[in-house]
Amino acid sequence: MKVIIPSNPKEVQKLNRNNKCGARAVRNRIYDPENGTSCHQCRQKRNVFRAACKNPGAGKPCLLKFCHSCLKNRYGEIAQEVDLLSDWMCPKCRGICNCSICMKQRGQQPTGRLARKSKARGFTSVSEMLCKESSEELELSNSADLPIKEHTSEKELVAGLSGEPDGINALKDDHVKSKKVKREIKEEIPFPTCMELTTILDIEFTQEDVGNVLQFLEFCRIFEKALDIKKEEPGAILRALRSGQNTLVVEFQTKLLNLIDSELESSPKTASDGKNSWLKVLEELTIASDLVLKDFPVDWLKKGNSGYCNLDMSNKLSLLNFICDEALGTLKLRKYMDEQNEIFAEEKKAAKTKVAEAKEKERSLKQKLKDEIAKPVISNEDSLSNSAHAALLAKIKSEAAEARAELIGAKGTMPKRNQCCETLRIEREYLDNNGKALWKLRSYNDDVFLLQDVKINDEDASEVDEKWFVYAPEQKEEVNKYISSRRV
Repeated sequence: MKVIIPSNPKEVQKLNRNNKCGARAVRNRIYDPENGTSCHQCRQKRNVFRAACKNPGAGKPCLLKFCHSCLKNRYGEIAQEVDLLSDWMCPKCRGICNCSICMKQRGQQPTGRLARKSKARGFTSVSEMLCKESSEELELSNSADLPIKEHTSEKELVAGLSGEPDGINALKDDHVKSKKVKREIKEEIPFPTCMELTTILDIEFTQEDVGNVLQFLEFCRIFEKALDIKKEEPGAILRALRSGQNTLVVEFQTKLLNLIDSELESSPKTASDGKNSWLKVLEELTIASDLVLKDFPVDWLKKGNSGYCNLDMSNKLSLLNFICDEALGTLKLRKYMDEQNEIFAEEKKAAKTKVAEAKEKERSLKQKLKDEIAKPVISNEDSLSNSAHAALLAKIKSEAAEARAELIGAKGTMPKRNQCCETLRIEREYLDNNGKALWKLRSYNDDVFLLQDVKINDEDASEVDEKWFVYAPEQKEEVNKYISSRRV
């Protein structure tokens, strides 16, 4: 590439945008009208990196490009970073372009050079300063024109301010209105509709039993290794309960009761009546528990196995979960929980390290890309040729994209904030102020959301109405949007 710098001032005056004057260097900037790429903002053809718009449009993709100086000074964006995004839209496509041409097309006066002024006033970009001034002007305009109501609701106030004020330019007005519209949309996202959950593992249950069924399945899933629970065993137990067959259920309960009673060094319990019956240990455990016996028939334990067989399914499920809860206090399961918690802590630590390494790799590649872009391309002798330099930049960009993918993958292995080991507690996805909780339970299907709706009917919480609902897999995005809107 040949650099031509006119020595005669008169020759400089004769040169214009259409003259083929070749590349010229001005203050470490290389202007090349032949081989340079034009920036939409400054409309200068220079051999510097430019971020290309990715907006596909309505069958007509946007071809605009913005240089790194304009993106940083005018909009507070880094060209190298946004160029890695597959869905990045340029300021013009977003309706916030403040170049002279776009401003005139909107019937506004060009802003001129405001980069230094915006930084001196503490703003990160010209666009931020314009938006701030727009917001202040709109507030003053509305405060002068609109009467103030003492008991005006927030929604009424937003509706009252949403009209177009006179004297405010369209760019600033659109920006403020868009922020208010987004706030209104977030407030109006309703709780997604769902269906009642009554079928689990192809077994029909009543609404009042669904909660106990899910609790039992989660217990079996989490402690299947510690208790040597086979994969199909929980489903078989539930099917036996539903059909009135008690053998499998009693055998499982006896297994847990023997685990509880083994710490007392007493004789093993059996499923039959007699001195070593499993019901003897159960009676000792339930003496101090009024809650589990509240809705049970009187003296059912004294009738032995026949008394248990006469219990309805709801009572049997409550009793099954009661025994599971008591087993959590045994040394065997507590030791297992401690071991799993240590493994969880190590995995969490390893995931954090992996994320940190991925971040550092991405940062170094971005810096390398930035350094390469900053190198001036003046001549083939002093630097790389245009094609070789472009190939090098493409390679670094490809490596940066791979590093970004690695970072996203590493973040996916990170536990959620404040998440603990599931042997200690299963975290719900969301809880509102009305007793509604959203869950993802692996024992049911961890790809769908479950809704638990709890209503307390009295002051001492002795009467609780619990219902469970399920969302369809295609509603996953809708539920996530609802949760995000409530967490903002």
